[in-house]
Amino acid sequence: MKKIIQFIAIVCWFSAADAHNHDRNKGFDIKVTDLGYGIFELRTDRSGNVAVLIGKDGVFMVDTQMEHLVELIDGAQKKLSDNRDVDLIINTHFHRDHVRGNAYFKKRGAIIMAHPNVRRYLENPRAIKALGRKAPSFTPQYYPKTDVTEGTSLNMNGQSIELHHTPNAHTNSDLFVVFKEGNVIHGGDLVFNRRFPFIDIDNGGSVAGYIAGIKKIIEVADEDTKIIAGHGPVATISDLEESITMLNETHNIVKAFINKGLSLEAIKALNPLKSYTENWNWAFITTERMLTTHYYDITGQLE
Repeated sequence: MKKIIQFIAIVCWFSAADAHNHDRNKGFDIKVTDLGYGIFELRTDRSGNVAVLIGKDGVFMVDTQMEHLVELIDGAQKKLSDNRDVDLIINTHFHRDHVRGNAYFKKRGAIIMAHPNVRRYLENPRAIKALGRKAPSFTPQYYPKTDVTEGTSLNMNGQSIELHHTPNAHTNSDLFVVFKEGNVIHGGDLVFNRRFPFIDIDNGGSVAGYIAGIKKIIEVADEDTKIIAGHGPVATISDLEESITMLNETHNIVKAFINKGLSLEAIKALNPLKSYTENWNWAFITTERMLTTHYYDITGQLE
C-alpha cells in the first residue's frame, strides 16, 4: 500500500456507454498475449481490450470491461500475477465496456484513475442518440478516485508510464497509455484495429478529433511499437495509418453528397461506402453506421 500511495503522489505531482452489443455468454476463454516486460493484453472480443503490467511493485491495469466479464478478467490476471489483486487502474474513457468492472476492483482495494471527464460523465451520463440508446446509470462505486490528464506520468514495475489526452476524439475523455521501456501503447478506443471505429458524437467525439488522436499515437510510437487496440488485434503504425486513410476518404465521400443536398436516407440508398465493407465492416460498426457517423459529425443531424 505504501508503494501505491507513492504512485498517487507521483500522479498528483505530474498532473497539471455504451459501445456495442455485448455477448453475455461466459463460455469462452480470455485471449492472453504476452507483450514482454510484464505487459499482457487480455482480450475477450466482447468488450474493450484490457492491459495489465505485472511485477514486484504490484498489478497495474488499463480498463476493466463489463460486470459479466470482470471475474474472468481478474481470474486471467491472477494466473499471471501469482494470485495478486489489482493495485492501480487507468480508465481510457467512460464507455461502459471500459469502466463497468471498476466497482469490482475498487471493492478489492484498487485505486482508479481517469481523465476528469470520465467522472463527470459517470455522475451525469448522457444518451448516445446515434445508437438509439438511453443514458446508462452508474453509482459512486464506479467513479475514479483520482483525476489525471495530459502530462501525467508514473513509474511501476520498471516501466515509465505516460498518459496522453486527445480532446474531442472518440469521446471528450480519451487517454492513451504509453509503456516507455516496453515500447507498448494501449490506445483505448482511439484504435479500432482493422474495423470501422465508433466515434461518440453525442459525448464530445468528432471525426477530425479522432484522426488527430490516432496521429498523436503515431507521433510517440515507432515501427516496433506494439499498440493495444480498444477493439481488435494488436496494431502497428501501419495499421493506424490505414485507419486514417479510410476515415479521410469515407468522410470526404459522405461530405460530397451532403454538399449536393442529399439527405441521410438518400445517401444510404446509394451505399457510397460499399467498397470499404469487405475490409472494415463488422458487427457493431457496419458500413451504414459509419456513413451515419460521418453524416452526424458534419451536419449535427441524424435524419
